[in-house]
Amino acid sequence: IISELGKFLLVKPISMPQVSAQRQRIWGQNGPLYESTKELISSESHRASAIWNRTQETIHSRSERVQLALNALDEQLGQASARLERFFGNQYGAEWRACSKKHELQVAHFNRELVDKYSICRNSLDSIMEHFQQEVVLEANFLSRASQEIEEVAKTCRTWQLKQSGLNHAGVLLCTVSGIGAIRQRLSRSLELCDDILLEMSLEDLDTPSCLFYHHLKVEFDEVFAQIEACVVA
Repeated sequence: IISELGKFLLVKPISMPQVSAQRQRIWGQNGPLYESTKELISSESHRASAIWNRTQETIHSRSERVQLALNALDEQLGQASARLERFFGNQYGAEWRACSKKHELQVAHFNRELVDKYSICRNSLDSIMEHFQQEVVLEANFLSRASQEIEEVAKTCRTWQLKQSGLNHAGVLLCTVSGIGAIRQRLSRSLELCDDILLEMSLEDLDTPSCLFYHHLKVEFDEVFAQIEACVVA
C-alpha cells in the first residue's frame, strides 16, 4: 500500500503536458495529495468489492452443492426403504416370494447396513455444512463490508485536510495507509480461511469414506433387487 501511495505522490507537476486539462482543474481545486489519496481509497474499495463478489458466488455454489448431496442422500434412503418394505411385504404373489427367498440373507444384510452407513455419511455431510455455517458465514460477513470499511477510512482519517495547506498531512497519510493496511490484512486472512473451508466443500471432498461406502452398498443393493425383479418376470 505504501508503494502504491508513493506512486500516486510521485506525480508530475500539473504544468506538464501529460496531465489532462480536467485533472489540472481538479488538482487546482484540491491538490494532488488529496486526489491521489482519494484514488487509492477508491481503488482499494473496488478491489475489496470484487473479492467479495467472487467469494459470494463460490459460497453460494459450494453450499448449494452440499445441500444437493444431502437431498440426494435422503432420496436414496427413501428409495431403499421402499424397496426393503416391498421385499419384506406379504402382499405379493408366490413368484415374488420364491425369487426373493434366494436373496433373503443378502437383503437382511442390506437392511442393517444401509441405514447404518447412511447415518454415518449423513453425519459427515452435516459436519461439513456445520463447519461452513460456523466459520465461512462469519468471515463472509466481514468480506461483504470490507469495501465500505475502506471507504470510511477517508472520514476516519479526515482526508479532507489534504485539500488545505498547513494541516497535519503526514498524520492523515499515516492514518490512511495504516487503516487500509489493517483492512487488507484482515481481508487476506478471511479470504484464506474461506478458501480452505470452501475447498473442503468441493465435489471430491463430499465423497467421504463413509459416503463412498454407502454409495457402493446402495449400488450392490440395487443390483440384487434388480435380479429379484428379473426373476419374477422371467
